[in-house]
Parts: sequence; C-alpha cells; structure tokens
Amino acid sequence: MTERTRLNKEWLDYLAAASREFERSRIRSSRYYPHYTEQGAWKLLDVGALSSWQDGTYEHGNWTAGFWFGNMWLTAMVQGDDKPAELALSRLAELTDRAHDHTTHDLGFLFYPSIALGYQCGYLGLEQIEPALQAARMTARRFNDQGRYIQAFGPVGEVRSAGTSTIDTLMNLPLLWWAYGVTEDPRLLDVARHHARTSARLLVRPDGSTIHLMQLDPVSGAFLTESTLQGASPDSAWSRGSGWAVGGLSWSYAMTREPELLVAAERAAAYYERMTTPDKLPPWDFSDDSPAAPPDASAAAAVALGYLLLGVSHPDSTARSRFDTAGRGLLDTVTRLAVNRDEGADGILLHSCYSVPRGRGVDGATAWGDFYYGLAMSVAHGALPIEYLLTSRRR
Repeated sequence: MTERTRLNKEWLDYLAAASREFERSRIRSSRYYPHYTEQGAWKLLDVGALSSWQDGTYEHGNWTAGFWFGNMWLTAMVQGDDKPAELALSRLAELTDRAHDHTTHDLGFLFYPSIALGYQCGYLGLEQIEPALQAARMTARRFNDQGRYIQAFGPVGEVRSAGTSTIDTLMNLPLLWWAYGVTEDPRLLDVARHHARTSARLLVRPDGSTIHLMQLDPVSGAFLTESTLQGASPDSAWSRGSGWAVGGLSWSYAMTREPELLVAAERAAAYYERMTTPDKLPPWDFSDDSPAAPPDASAAAAVALGYLLLGVSHPDSTARSRFDTAGRGLLDTVTRLAVNRDEGADGILLHSCYSVPRGRGVDGATAWGDFYYGLAMSVAHGALPIEYLLTSRRR
C-alpha cells in the first residue's frame, strides 16, 4: 500500500464513521446528546443537566453536548454536504440556555465546538453568536483574581468549590480566545492568559506529567493539595490530563506566544512521548502498566491536535517540522487502532475512556474523543485550515 493510498483509506474510514454518526443523530431527540458509549451504544445526557454536588461527590452534568455540534459542522464541511449542518442548526436552541450556567467551567466545551466553530466554518451568522459570547463572559466571572485561576466546580464562590481548578480547563480556553477576537474585551484575554500561565506553573509537574485537580486557597491563592476524580491516584499521571495539557497549552501558546506556555507544552509533550510508543494507544493512566489497562485514544487525539498547533506556531523551524510530523504520525496510529469501522456500533473514535475509577465509559467512544479526533484529522488532511482555530474572522 502506497503512502497516498494509506492516507486516503484513513480519511475515508474517518468520513464513513462520521457519516454514520450523522445518520443516527437524525432519529435522536434534540434534548439528548452523546456522552460516552457502553457495549457499543451511546449513553445520552439531557442538554440541560447541570453539575452539582451529590452526597459529597461532584457530578459534572452535561458538559459534552457541544462536541456533537462540532462534529456536525466538521462532517458537513469535509463532505461538502450541508445536511449535518442543517441538523445542528435546527437543534442549537436546545443548547443556548446553558450560556447562563454558573455552575461549571465547561462552558468552553459546550460553546466553542457548537457556536464558535460553527461561526468560523460559515454555518452561523454574527446574529447567532451571542450565546457563546455570554458563555465566555460567564467563564470570566469564574476567575479568581488572587490565585489567577478559573474555578472549576460549583457556583462562583461556593465554599467547597471556590478553590478548585483542573487541567481540563485549559481546553475550555479556546472559547475565550475566540470571544476576545470578536469583542476585543481585554478581560477575556487576561483571564485566558493568566489561567493558562497558572496551569503551566502548578498543574504540569517538573517531569511533565500533570495534576488533574488542584485545591487552592481562594483568599490567598496559595496551592494547597492535588487530587483526582478520574486518575488512578492523586499523584498518578492520568493520560487524558496529558492530552488536555499538550492540547491546551499548545493552543494557548499559539494565541499568545508567551514563552512559559511553550516550555510547559513541550515538557508535557516530552512526558507523553516517554510514556508511550508511536504504534500504541496510551493507557488510561500512565501508572497502570498492566497488560489489561484500558487504552484512551481520546488522550492521543488531543495530543495530536496540540502537536499540529505547535507545527505552525513553534518559533523554531526544526521543531515545527518535528511536531507536525509527530502529530500526523499519532493520528495514523489512532486511526489504525481506534477509528470505528463497526457499522453496528456508535461513535467515531473507539478505545477511549470517560472514568475508569467510576466504571463509566471504559474502552468505548466518547463525545470529546470524536470531536478532537475529527478536528485534528480535518486539519491534518487540509479540509479545515488551522487558521480557523487561531482567529475570530469568518471563513
């Protein structure tokens, strides 16, 4: 098989899986969206499900509905068929009420793939983007000025949640970069910049592994403890945390060109590379070296996207070439090992994990894995100019 033939087959495999997702979406309720799969079928969540504390455990609610919309824009764009975009447009009103949600840091996951990317790709007009701008302003309200971090969980200032911040929040920042470009509101830029810098300093360990959840003193801003809801232990290295770090810090560097963000992105990338081999998927947590450790292709997809971003933004030409090559190579591995070729199963990207400690969504498809894989594939294959991710100007 020639290189061109192999690349064409990988692209066609992705398109086939994306097309199946569109067709199956047409018969689903507009209130319920993919979260993760179990036994090949999506677990769907009501778009209005809010996060909350339940008996001392934090339930995240629906933080993933936006990814479905992002997948529809991408499917429409790469196939030159407006039907997936028309379906997304017909359901967007179900999501927009979440723009005022004051209980979560995940508004970027909800509104960047849905409205911001839809606008960038030309499927939404200027008159339709206000909910995403509102979501960006709501996210900025969660910023703790003393500690320079975005509060992760709970209503703003709630005592048990006020000091929480996570590595995941980095991948919510693209909503703020985009909204700043539209509005030129300096507060949005400052919040995104400072949160990225705090994450680089406190959530990326010296060896390049990442902390999932940190607790800070919301009054002084001092770092208190590290913990996790999704990893094997507080001091382990959850592989999706590496994905969020490499993807989020690379995106943040591409938007700001601040050297400390590049240093942290490279440190996180180097750790990921030390802990994996190019022809395999990462385990769900790098501390789990057992042969039966569930893989997490969604982590690899986020890393691949980060590499492609460094492939255009790194100041050194040799490094740009290396990261671009590594990103494409990682996508090759992910496509070969995890793209869904089973016409009877839901999802685009298999062999991903939601929460191994809770036994939810282990070794199946995930909404975010589908989206970041599709986004990275679209960029790598030239179907989506990477500049769309780095500007607020229309297509």
